[in-house]
Amino acid sequence: MNSVEVASDALQSCKSLYVILIVDDEKLVRMLTKRRLSQLNHRILEAGDGKEALEIIQREPVDLVISDWMMPELDGPGLCEAIKQDPRYRSISFFLMTALDEPSQIAEGLARGADDFLPKSGSEQELLARVGAGLRSRQLLLDLEESYRVIERKQAQIDAELRSASEFVRDLLPVNGEVAPGIQLTWEFLPSSQLGGDLFQVARWGDDHLGIMVLDMSGHGTGPALRAVSLGMWFKGEHITQLFPDCNPSKIVTRLNLENPITDQGDYFTIWVGVLQLSTRVLRFANAGHPGPVLVRKSMPSAVLGGKTWPVGFSPDAVYNTEEIELIESDRLYLFSDGIYEVENGEEELWGRARLQQNFENTYDLSMPDSLKAIIDSSRMWQSNERFGDDVALIGLELLKHSRGNHEA
Repeated sequence: MNSVEVASDALQSCKSLYVILIVDDEKLVRMLTKRRLSQLNHRILEAGDGKEALEIIQREPVDLVISDWMMPELDGPGLCEAIKQDPRYRSISFFLMTALDEPSQIAEGLARGADDFLPKSGSEQELLARVGAGLRSRQLLLDLEESYRVIERKQAQIDAELRSASEFVRDLLPVNGEVAPGIQLTWEFLPSSQLGGDLFQVARWGDDHLGIMVLDMSGHGTGPALRAVSLGMWFKGEHITQLFPDCNPSKIVTRLNLENPITDQGDYFTIWVGVLQLSTRVLRFANAGHPGPVLVRKSMPSAVLGGKTWPVGFSPDAVYNTEEIELIESDRLYLFSDGIYEVENGEEELWGRARLQQNFENTYDLSMPDSLKAIIDSSRMWQSNERFGDDVALIGLELLKHSRGNHEA
């Protein structure tokens, strides 16, 4: 088998049919080049100048262009530049054919997008070899474009499923409004582009208690989200009062810690559990590694409820204590996930808990819905791209005036 046959076989293995466009203002050159390429059994088109070539490319699926350098209307480098600047055609292989072999000319051609050069005096073997390489490159780019389209379709499908899952999680959250006599609930939940494991729950536990929970599963994806949903349902059901008739938060957190050791993949979660007795307004709470909620009350410094403790699953011997505080009229309790404050500005400086706590205090005179929105806006403005990279859960509980009297009534 001679070199021409080898080159021909290599070309045929790429694709059954390619479209090659020969562009030259000399008809004889086009005829000679076409005759040399005709043995490859690909479709050969001709154009007398760059302008005509562009018209052909707009209506034909051209794979490779072999163009002369000097032509009227639009020369070879100009044609190349026009093709490579158009996203629809930039993957077309483009060869400049010239009788010159000057480095400056080659540099100009490459700068304007040429993929290779063909000397007019070159042999038939060289022509076929270079065309073969150009068509293989074209095929690789076509394959990449198709792979990208497949990935785009798959990503769109995944995004739709994630949006559906996020809506499902959102439907499990408590309803805004009065969750108990004199206790007003307001929340904002901003899921990130990735399905996460942030969740919270506020629900009545019997006649005299309000259960409050906020948690954050490590990682992102379906697994953490499902585990968070499972725990959210556990805190909402009546069975929790059967398991813990004294509604003691430390017992709840201790049990969760024993039953949920850190996995081999390093999965764990943080959680804060509070139980508000409606008749006394005493809030008892226990924390397992979660950012402590902030209590804001009129004309007094704000306070963080819950010290530094082990997350759930880190240590089977961890001790979780119940703390308590009596709430008073007009108190506000803010719960949150770390997505609201673990954001950076352009200098990679965290917004941080201190600024978050200051914002809680600064927005006390606003309505609770306006307070939450203002805090989210402040956090967003801190970021260089104003986009949260993690789920943001921000929950506000407010004791309305005469809340004790409402309960007793």
